[in-house]
Amino acid sequence: MKKLIFLFLLLSYISFSNIVLFIYHRFDDERYPTTNTWTSELEMHIKTVKKLGYKIWTLKDLEDYVYGKKEEENAVIFTIDDGYVTTYTKAFPVFKKYNVPFSVFLYFEGVGISKEYLTWEMVKEMSKYGVEFGHHSYSHDKFPFKDIDYFEKDLIKGIKIWNKHMDTPLKYYAYPYGYYNKKMIEVLKKYNFKLAFIQLPGPFTREISAYEIPREPLLQDWATKSHLIYVLSRKPLVLKKKPYFWKNGKLYVKTNLKGYSNPVVYIREKGIVESSFKNDILEAGPFEIQNRVNSLMISVRGKDKKEYVRYYLILKEVFQ
Repeated sequence: MKKLIFLFLLLSYISFSNIVLFIYHRFDDERYPTTNTWTSELEMHIKTVKKLGYKIWTLKDLEDYVYGKKEEENAVIFTIDDGYVTTYTKAFPVFKKYNVPFSVFLYFEGVGISKEYLTWEMVKEMSKYGVEFGHHSYSHDKFPFKDIDYFEKDLIKGIKIWNKHMDTPLKYYAYPYGYYNKKMIEVLKKYNFKLAFIQLPGPFTREISAYEIPREPLLQDWATKSHLIYVLSRKPLVLKKKPYFWKNGKLYVKTNLKGYSNPVVYIREKGIVESSFKNDILEAGPFEIQNRVNSLMISVRGKDKKEYVRYYLILKEVFQ
């Protein structure tokens, strides 16, 4: 009875019709604690979302939803970046045990070459099982700080390696480090990539760009059940335009938040910052920004008392 009451309270707290993507890297690898998830935690994640009634989508399901071929529902998607060998040796058996779909974004300079990464035989076996694969670059470089031609050549190099071994097209891309800019998005569109994924958290809706899809990292302290429940409870904050701008080398935050209350502004380099909220307009800044890469988070409360959140990657003006 206590379990039933707990589940009822949980379901009433969680916002349905949310789409949340999870991101993993390594499994049961204590050498790299910052990117490791224990398979016992992965099992708990799977059991929890199933118990809560979430659908477990594939990337094809997500693509269909984004382009209007599928209706929104409360769903989660399991994604893994890089293609470390523990994806096959540790995670794959767990996903098979629970009959759960997942996807892997491959770092092509490592796959089939280093013993730390998947072999092509492993990739082919998982593909036959239904695992989806995406592009995670050839070189895993910080592309916004390179010439756009460099990114395009890297993209093509990865595609050629994939086509040498596999006979299905690559349609999905995960930005290395989650770093991207407008020029990179245009290149991805040129090569018929349908979806692209970042490494900032938050729930997703198709009102957010198909080339800026957020993913929740479930590792270390963020792999706990309490954190999983928390990220499932949030709703996507959809804004009509980008809520920040640069002026004279300084960062400003300004956006209309009509219908929301209690805004919180967080900048990775600064922490939670002071802001003003008058007549539905949120403003903060100016801020002197030192780092080339930052993230901005805006969190608010809706009329339904739920938390609405959106994260933005912020690159210094010259790299946008």
